[in-house]
Amino acid sequence: MSARVTLSDVAARAGVSRATASLVLRGEGRVAGATRERVHAAMAELGYVYDRVAAAMRAEHAPVVGVVVSDITNPFFAQALVGVQAALREEGYLPLLGSAAHDLDQQDRLLGLLREHRVAGLVLSPVAGTPASLVERLRAWGLEHVLLTQPVDGASTWTVAPDDRLGGRLAAEHLLQVHGCRRLVLVGASGDVASARLREAGVRDAVAAVAGASVVAALGWLPQDPTGLALGRSAVAGPLALPPDAGGPDGAVCFSDVVATGLLRALREAGAAGALPVTGYDDIAAAALYEPPLTTVSTHGEQLGRTAAEGLVGRLRRGAAAAAPQELAVPPQLVVRQSCGCA
Repeated sequence: MSARVTLSDVAARAGVSRATASLVLRGEGRVAGATRERVHAAMAELGYVYDRVAAAMRAEHAPVVGVVVSDITNPFFAQALVGVQAALREEGYLPLLGSAAHDLDQQDRLLGLLREHRVAGLVLSPVAGTPASLVERLRAWGLEHVLLTQPVDGASTWTVAPDDRLGGRLAAEHLLQVHGCRRLVLVGASGDVASARLREAGVRDAVAAVAGASVVAALGWLPQDPTGLALGRSAVAGPLALPPDAGGPDGAVCFSDVVATGLLRALREAGAAGALPVTGYDDIAAAALYEPPLTTVSTHGEQLGRTAAEGLVGRLRRGAAAAAPQELAVPPQLVVRQSCGCA
């Protein structure tokens, strides 16, 4: 029956015009709630199914938003995607997800495919080293977009990201002021990743404000190490091989919760569990379940994703954005648990 039912049939059953029924289906226009309910009830009674593919073919863009993240295996992105999907669903858009796996070529291929599918917009968490020319390319395509989690060096565009410099400072200040640490090791630092550079700058801001404090080592991030364990073992065999009372680090600031758990695992393997305070970053869902529970910096991943998607949809609804691009830095929050030594 559904194959023979038309939108005109639905409109007649609901007692509205075909144009009004169409507005209800597309989620557009100001249609009274009672009218919307009648239209949806008529659809259910008649077995009508809205053909979004056909509607997209008639429109300039499909009601689909491309979402590309740098690493789908990172639990932080799962949180952010929950927010992105919720916001898009509420506005009648379908997310089309791709993971670039820290690969610039893969990111370019995904963006090209999304363009071919005529997506209405793009939420992009850029791969480390993404050039400013990519943003210019998106503009040349006429593809409305927002960067999520970190900016692209040299590019001015819509961006929603944590205030990572503040986040790094919050983690370091806790170790310095509460636990009396004076020699910090940074685990997972990276000059190629904008967010990591900002976190490191925040840590060094905090260290510079405390007499006698210093950063004694900064270990680079390993994108091929999804559990953080290899990096943790490198830290244990390197800077942490020298104990604090012999001049080694007396506190560790990790640049993600995944890295922090890898370091904690490596310390346990070496028989040094609890040997020094450790902080993570992101406050992923499992952070409170680790042993010990992670002291970390919450970047509010789900809210970041929702904010980015809502801003994008708002610009899509308004057409060409009149305002200049904005970079929204969302304040993070220190979450104190036990990995730092707090009770």
